[in-house]
Amino acid sequence: MILDRQSKKFNDFAPDSFITQKQLLSLLNRQPHFKEELVNLFQIDEDKTEVLQIGNSKFLIESLLFLDSQCEKIDINSKVKDVQLKKMLQDEKAIFEIFKITDTEIIKKNKSDLLEVETAYSAKQDMLDYYSFSKFANYLRDKESEDLIDVIKKYLKQKNADNPDSKSLRLLYKKSEDKFYLRTVTSVDNYQDFGLNFSVFVALIALSRYVTESQSKIYIDNYVADDSNLYVSFSLSDGKPINKNLSINFNLILENDEIKRNAVSFNGVFKLTYNDGKKNSEIYIKPKGVKKEDVAFPVDLLTYKHTGNTKSVFDKIKDLPDLIDFFITQVSEDAKNISEIKNPKDVRLHLAKKIKYSKKAEFKKYKDSVFNKLMKITVDNTFNLFEIFREIDELFENEDVISRDYWREKLYESLIEKK
Repeated sequence: MILDRQSKKFNDFAPDSFITQKQLLSLLNRQPHFKEELVNLFQIDEDKTEVLQIGNSKFLIESLLFLDSQCEKIDINSKVKDVQLKKMLQDEKAIFEIFKITDTEIIKKNKSDLLEVETAYSAKQDMLDYYSFSKFANYLRDKESEDLIDVIKKYLKQKNADNPDSKSLRLLYKKSEDKFYLRTVTSVDNYQDFGLNFSVFVALIALSRYVTESQSKIYIDNYVADDSNLYVSFSLSDGKPINKNLSINFNLILENDEIKRNAVSFNGVFKLTYNDGKKNSEIYIKPKGVKKEDVAFPVDLLTYKHTGNTKSVFDKIKDLPDLIDFFITQVSEDAKNISEIKNPKDVRLHLAKKIKYSKKAEFKKYKDSVFNKLMKITVDNTFNLFEIFREIDELFENEDVISRDYWREKLYESLIEKK
């Protein structure tokens, strides 16, 4: 990440955390073409002061605009032959030289049409893999064989002197450092900057209309955002009773990774509240996706690529309310079985086995503590089982959404596989 993360967590919301349509439209000030298209598609009247009743949306908008204030994102097309490796760095980073820059803003800041950029994320690998050179370059760097890297650099420069291929380079200028970063390398064909702000805009419009039509209450209970990644959890505050012991609540999860092509997705996390007559316990479970008759495995509730056009996104996002209701109904059927668990010990041991053999890199730092807690505590009823799972969920840092959701996926699998 290039900019520091912005994150918040909420247990509730107040009406003064809502936003107006005008405030929401400010997200698209740097993308006027998208702004005009979306206003037309969603039939937004810019002269009306309409309030979008999504709790805590004010804070999310403020965080995104704060991130925007710290940087400028610039896309340029460049010939492959004009992007040359200058120096290998540690931690999967490198410095590239980009020749023949024509963007006037870059030239103005850089005082030259030759730009040196440090890579971020997978940009170094993306660029060097074009030459099938990334792993070998790492090997030479680690062996401190800079002289051999120089030989190969000269060879690649000569080899590609007449190469007509072009790439789209996504740059980020960080104002506080007066420095450009190369964020990613993509194809020049049909790429659309459906970035963080765009995805939040369409999500808030769609959910606001869902609130109006269903009379539900929705608020953001947590979010994490930086210069390229976004995770937002929208809590539907109206629970659905499953039986006398169990109720279910739905959280819609929006994720957007500007670096990846298939990046924008909506999925769900479910809160199960178990009541034993005297007290409650809550756990969160995360299905891998929604189950559809024409697909052999669970898929994202809704997703769209960084390709296509705004009309295709609009056509998908307008179905979000129906998809939410469908997903809730589907998981409610699983919840009935979860509430009737007969062998809590089997569930605990089955989950412990999944954790023991998990290979997800991000989860590694939690693996031992989660496994040990599952193995040390004995449970004899569903309420105590929920209490263990709730305590484990609290081990995860708020910003570590990948590890936390991975745990919730494994928990969901274990609860429906072992009853």
